[in-house]
Amino acid sequence: MKWAINPVLILILITVSLGFSSCKTTNPIAKARNEKNPNPNPKPSEPKQNIPLTKELRLTYHAVWVAKENFELKESISLFGTGNQYTIQLAETQNFTWLRLSSTDRENQSQFRYVYKEDTQNPDVSYFVWGQKKCSVQVYRMPGGEFYVRWEGIHNGFLLVFESSTKKIESPKELAKSFHELVLGSLDVY
Repeated sequence: MKWAINPVLILILITVSLGFSSCKTTNPIAKARNEKNPNPNPKPSEPKQNIPLTKELRLTYHAVWVAKENFELKESISLFGTGNQYTIQLAETQNFTWLRLSSTDRENQSQFRYVYKEDTQNPDVSYFVWGQKKCSVQVYRMPGGEFYVRWEGIHNGFLLVFESSTKKIESPKELAKSFHELVLGSLDVY
């Protein structure tokens, strides 16, 4: 006989099928209660609060950009394997609507590519105190009445560069000061 049926196998199958059927609710009252209220202990609805989102971009191990306002991250790349570069879009109400944040180590500082570099133009340069160090802000006049602004500082062997442009008509010194305040408002170093 090719197809002998094992009585033990039949008993196991019957036991398993009875075990599955006993898991189902047969009490019609309990079944109706479960259909009406699938979650027996609902949590009271909590009012939604406007929690400000903290957006952090790590430039180096010791430098982090912590935005005070929301922004949109447009680009994120690694520079030379040792630094980072981010391009972000800021709110339209800001003087500077975009910002490029970059970091690189000392070995690659000479290879750093700026957004705008005009070799024939002498920029207006302002120096500011930054902790126990100094930083510089360069303002270039671009075609079309726009100003390109670049903030540079060195922290723990890394060059930190913040770049943007604006059409705001101000003196280069005032523009440099407002850009420096924007950078220091969100740059955390330790």
